Amino acid sequence: MYYSLLQRSLTLNEILHTPTLRISFLIRAAYDPLPSNANLMQWTMKDNPTCPLCREKQTIEHILSSCKVALIQGRYTWRHNKVLQELAIAICDAKGLPVQLSHRY
Repeated sequence: MYYSLLQRSLTLNEILHTPTLRISFLIRAAYDPLPSNANLMQWTMKDNPTCPLCREKQTIEHILSSCKVALIQGRYTWRHNKVLQELAIAICDAKGLPVQLSHRY
């Protein structure tokens, strides 16, 4: 069921109006050339490929969604809530509404 959600088609217009830095990050996250500890070790820039939180191999996938310690500490929930907060602020601003958030993170 989850995988069907990932099969979203973007229009050329949507892609052209997406900020360059966001597109760059998305492409780099998908192909994993970002400086995770695993990549830094492979590039001989670091001697340890592990996550400082859980000691598992730190890849971009691990950083974004697989670290059990980050999950237990609520880091993914915090990041999720920050994204929702920014969306709520942007929507309120676009509609000229006052921002009324129940939680400030």
